[in-house]
Amino acid sequence: MDASGGRWKKMTEYRAKSIAELGALVVKEARPGYAGPSRLESVRQAVEEGLPVEAVKQLQAELKRFGVRRPSEYVDSIVSRATLQRRDRLKPAEGEQIVRVAALLATAADIWGDEEDAGAFLTSPHPMLGGAVPIDLARSEIGARQVERILLAMDLGLPV
Repeated sequence: MDASGGRWKKMTEYRAKSIAELGALVVKEARPGYAGPSRLESVRQAVEEGLPVEAVKQLQAELKRFGVRRPSEYVDSIVSRATLQRRDRLKPAEGEQIVRVAALLATAADIWGDEEDAGAFLTSPHPMLGGAVPIDLARSEIGARQVERILLAMDLGLPV
């Protein structure tokens, strides 16, 4: 078993090459009109069994691509650098946070249709969030749901 995620790929049907693909998969499988949730179940199992620590580095790269300031500090709030050096797998709670943030990035990109615009939305204070920055709220389940509600409203053409 290598630290690059070989075990992760073998333990589930899911064959993602990056955390961006993982986020996109979660979004795709959770949205109505797509195929059954069997692949989403594979993601859940992979998270429970422990995503490779490489997922943290991949998320950091995605955050940087979306224009998040200090992406290394952001991922450090999920899993400390010291912890990453000691382990080759994430605990389920850490993996859930990684997947949650990746799914929010993918959702924003899907709804905005452009990563630059999605990044601007995610990194700017929003009045419906009390002036909070959407990506900062994604650290918690409740905060991520608040941001998703705004994105869903945007997708449906409702005022936000």
